[in-house]
Amino acid sequence: MHLPERTATDDYLARMGERLDVVFDVDLGELAKGHHVVARGLALGRSVPAPRFDRDELRRLISGSSDPANGGGFFGRKAGQGPDAEEHVHTEAELHYEFVPALNNGRSGRFDPTPVFWMVYASDDVGTAYNDYNTGAYDGSSTGPSSHGNRDIGGQVPPEATRLTLTFKPAFDWKPPEPWRRELVIDLVNRRLVA
Repeated sequence: MHLPERTATDDYLARMGERLDVVFDVDLGELAKGHHVVARGLALGRSVPAPRFDRDELRRLISGSSDPANGGGFFGRKAGQGPDAEEHVHTEAELHYEFVPALNNGRSGRFDPTPVFWMVYASDDVGTAYNDYNTGAYDGSSTGPSSHGNRDIGGQVPPEATRLTLTFKPAFDWKPPEPWRRELVIDLVNRRLVA
């Protein structure tokens, strides 16, 4: 398969004001029936502002009450809190990829996500426990050569990690035609793909 330009990923990153920390273009094969998954790169996470909440407010949220008179209500910054009511949190690392061809190329009607689901699992050389929730998002309405998607790798990559391994598996008993890529190894020090 000829790899299309990374236009879908570059357009998404430009709109979001983000960038890839490690860039690569690897055809993982037909991990999704009828679509190749092309890994475009890795964003290692970034610091983003997040509101700080007090314990009483958090307790009201957890209690499930939506009645402000009964301890519930809006979960947000308390009135009167100043600029230090914000703290910064670090986002999880994300794999950016594209479906080739685009998901809606030649399709009409409602989009069924089941055939395009696949799995990614992360591990590193310092034994970090990454979750395997496989959350993320993709553009199911694009046309053209490819559709952009991103997948959380299941946690934050610690600064002491020097190698990250991403392992791929098809889902729902799909057996991709050979060849397909089962693993990528990323050198985090030199920010490049090594295998």
